[in-house]
Amino acid sequence: MATKVSIISTWTVKAAGHHPDNCKIIELTPWDILALQIDYAQSGLLYPMPTIEQVRDLSKSTNTSSLIDHLRVSLARALDFYPPFCGRLETTTEQSGTTSFFINCNNAGVEFNHAIADGVTIRDIIESNLVPHVVRDFFSLNGIQNQEATSQPCLAVQVTELVDGIFIGCTTNHVVADGTSHWNFYNSWAELSRGFNVISKIPFLKREFPFKIDHLSNRISIPNERINTGDKFKPPAVQMLRERVFHLTKENVSKLKAKANLEMNTTKISSLQAVLAHVWVSVIRNRSLDHNQETTFEVSINMRERLNPPLTEGYFGNAIYPVTITIKTGELLEHGLGWAALQINETIASHDHEKLKCIYENWMNDPEVQKLGDLPSNYFMLHNSPRFDFYKYDFGWGKPIAHRSGVGNMLDGKITVSPGLKEGSIILEICLSSETIQALEEDIIFREFVNSTPIVGVERTIRARI
Repeated sequence: MATKVSIISTWTVKAAGHHPDNCKIIELTPWDILALQIDYAQSGLLYPMPTIEQVRDLSKSTNTSSLIDHLRVSLARALDFYPPFCGRLETTTEQSGTTSFFINCNNAGVEFNHAIADGVTIRDIIESNLVPHVVRDFFSLNGIQNQEATSQPCLAVQVTELVDGIFIGCTTNHVVADGTSHWNFYNSWAELSRGFNVISKIPFLKREFPFKIDHLSNRISIPNERINTGDKFKPPAVQMLRERVFHLTKENVSKLKAKANLEMNTTKISSLQAVLAHVWVSVIRNRSLDHNQETTFEVSINMRERLNPPLTEGYFGNAIYPVTITIKTGELLEHGLGWAALQINETIASHDHEKLKCIYENWMNDPEVQKLGDLPSNYFMLHNSPRFDFYKYDFGWGKPIAHRSGVGNMLDGKITVSPGLKEGSIILEICLSSETIQALEEDIIFREFVNSTPIVGVERTIRARI
């Protein structure tokens, strides 16, 4: 699709009610520090174009003259509740050759862009089997690492006008927020845009880390050689990687789950674990690898309720841990769906409070940060969750139609999972080489449970919303 996204205007949006006396320092936890050297997270939602009457009604609530102004004003109000997004990372360098990071909630502001995608329609986005390259331009701060928030904003919002729709894309510093925190913020902004005076879920801003290590200070220092800003991850031939959207109906999700559990004579494999195992086995099968090669699947687990006691309700920040399963490709293909799903299930289940405590005791004695450039081949990484019910995030003119990701942290094996429009269905946004995507398209076993085009019920819903 030959088109161009033009930035019409750029603003710095600050919290509406901020007062200098309210500046606070937020110390980072190991959960936050792990994300220093990966890219900002990029997620956005596609909406129908509001009518003139809807824009007029929304503008009255904020005393503004346009939809863009209304969204900027309501964003400023939302930032009152989320001051870390308005802040910047700051560092302290020690003579010992280490550096520590913290968030200064100084209300330096977030970036807000108004853009136009000339000639692009909703159908161009949702009816294409491959995610159009133009979607990458719906986001700001492409290629920026989280540690660069010493000079870059911690949040960048881009509102892109299509011919018949609006795309609201957020580029979020992963040191500041994980997926749960990001979508809670997004929902709060939508509520204030609809005219709410308060938000439904007040964030808990104080960073909590449940594992007390007595001999370490509150501020964690990282060896300078492990946070070298010149060692940025450059994905191999990003232009050769494509993102393909696949749909699984509620019925096919249930069939996969039942099949996986039946094969292993259990009932504990979840729907998502069965879906991920199906993708994992299918991609490896279609890569025709030497069976002695290894493959790894990474699933970030939410620790908010996994810890004892659980984290405070509304915890804002990072509370995820990347769990990995590494096995030989031959073993994966020999045992198949149920076995792969059970490996994912049991590995996740084993990470209880005590195991996580042990992991972080070791980490804090020798702090490491994630680097995508260090990942081995045949690595799969899960992003997002079908539990994020973002189809309800209405800014005042209708619910979203679709979710799309940006180019941040793009790698061969990135799997973005979202809930489908129909309850119980799942949407997969899979980043792979063009050759692997083509092989999946022709894989009868893979396609038994997966559709490459929106299911009929969803198409009707989309037409109704447009």
